[in-house]
Amino acid sequence: MVEAPERERAVAPRRGRETRAAIDAAAVELFAQRGYHATSMRALAAAAEIQPAAIYHWYPGKEAILVHLQDEFMAELTERVVAAMAEQDRPALKLAAAVREHVAYHGEHPDEAFVTDSEIRALRERPRRALIAKRDEYQRMFGGLVRAGIADGSLRTSDPDVATYAILLQCTGVALWFDPSGPLGLDEVAAVHVELVLGGLGADRKLIAAAVAAPGGRG
Repeated sequence: MVEAPERERAVAPRRGRETRAAIDAAAVELFAQRGYHATSMRALAAAAEIQPAAIYHWYPGKEAILVHLQDEFMAELTERVVAAMAEQDRPALKLAAAVREHVAYHGEHPDEAFVTDSEIRALRERPRRALIAKRDEYQRMFGGLVRAGIADGSLRTSDPDVATYAILLQCTGVALWFDPSGPLGLDEVAAVHVELVLGGLGADRKLIAAAVAAPGGRG
């Protein structure tokens, strides 16, 4: 079946927030597939099945769409991680909960993760700095958990900063390789990452087992 040219696709009537949701979904797909710079506003409109002018009711330009997608990803990710951490009372268990949710969210939203991480290069200086500040704050949250675990004796590492970088890089990478049709489900992949992170930080076996089996856990 031959796909119709973008300018010839039928335009479906949409109203209100349905239009914005369609724009956002189209932007995630096209930015992930083609890249931000290679995606035109006309292509976005065609993929969202709306008139190009309708985009400007919601966004002043293409960069505003990208900023919204990245901000939404960081906000939802942070909300889920913070909520999971709040269910635990020990630093190592809080870290395990944070790892679990970070892995799960990236596995559930690989395209959004790619757009947020890779297309930061497409932003102008001011929005780029704003996104970097949010990412730095998120990273400090993980670093604080590592340090708290070291302070109470449950975790060990010679360099908390390097450990934090390694944890986040490892867990974020799930977005690149996780396959829902693979041998392990996302819950199992998240549980393995909890074991890897706590094991790498010198946690004892009982603590690792408790972290994997903790209430609210996905493992």
